[in-house]
Amino acid sequence: MAAIAAATRTTPKWGLMTLTVLAASATVFLVGFEQGTLTGGLPVLHEAFHDARHLLGFPCH
Repeated sequence: MAAIAAATRTTPKWGLMTLTVLAASATVFLVGFEQGTLTGGLPVLHEAFHDARHLLGFPCH
């Protein structure tokens, strides 16, 4: 019984890990490739994504 309890405690949370990977992938995609389509063309959001590209080292010019 103790082995089952120990295995339960150390089992990774696959759902949380999957959600984290998907959120990180979506963030990298948005920062890297968003050109105003999803942000409605708002200049403030465009500049925020542009600055994030520089911060992450994406080529953008």
